Order: sequence, then structure tokens, then C-alpha cells
Amino acid sequence: MGDLPAIEVIEKSCFPADRRSSLRALRYSLKSPAQSVWVAVAGQREIAGAMILYHHPRSIRIFSIAVLSAFRGAGAGRRLMEQALTLARRADCTAVTLEADQHDRRLTSWYEKFGFRIKKTLSDYHSPGAHAVHMRLTLKTALKGGRVRGRS
Repeated sequence: MGDLPAIEVIEKSCFPADRRSSLRALRYSLKSPAQSVWVAVAGQREIAGAMILYHHPRSIRIFSIAVLSAFRGAGAGRRLMEQALTLARRADCTAVTLEADQHDRRLTSWYEKFGFRIKKTLSDYHSPGAHAVHMRLTLKTALKGGRVRGRS
């Protein structure tokens, strides 16, 4: 909970009012057994960015990744993304998913560099006329039942 004020500053700096998490939601994320909150630290313990993850049985959903403008381009976002992917692999997840603003090509291209692919458009996701894309990084294919036949 000690990082809460810095995370709130990041939310206010990086997201428009209608897309940021409330202080109440941030507190919940910090306490929730189904979520985790990670921070990227720069210099002498200055919080440069934050990430909120939702943990599902076979996947992780990146709810948000945000980096303060003063630290963009210095690797804080990449470190947060690498942490999310490491956690997903350690948890034996089949995928990591997220939603991004459909019109923010810089952002969706950044996700694509990690292997994410756009799977579908989500109409009116943020608000009427503000569409998003659902992106997915498949880590491994889930087995779908049935039997495998062959010789050993």
C-alpha cells in the first residue's frame, strides 16, 4: 500500500479521466488475491511506471501498463511487460491478453513487438465511439481433450 500515492499519480498522468482507475479500485487491486500490481523503479526508488494484472487460471490479463512521460523510452514499460510474461510462463499460462485503444497505433505496435496479435475489435469499449482491440499473446496451445494416437 506504500506505493499507492505514486500509482495514483501515474494513473492521473497517463490516462484520461474516463479511463483511469479510481483510488478505490487501485486499493482493491493492491489487496486482491486475483490481481497483482507491479511498479517500475528508476534511480533512487522513484516510481516510473505501474502495471495491473488480472490472474486467471490459464491466462493473465494486462489491465494496464503506464509509464510517466519523463521515463518513457528508458525501458520501464519493457521491464513491466517482461515481468508480466515471466509471471505467465511461471504460472504455466497459455496466454496473456489485453485491450488497447484501436486508434493508438504506436501502442498496438509496441505490444506487437512482444508477440501480441489483434484478435478482434471491441466496439464502444471505452465509451460510445471509442473502440478498442483485444490483443493476445499465445504462450502455448491448450490441449482440447481427446486422445493422441501414435507409436513411441
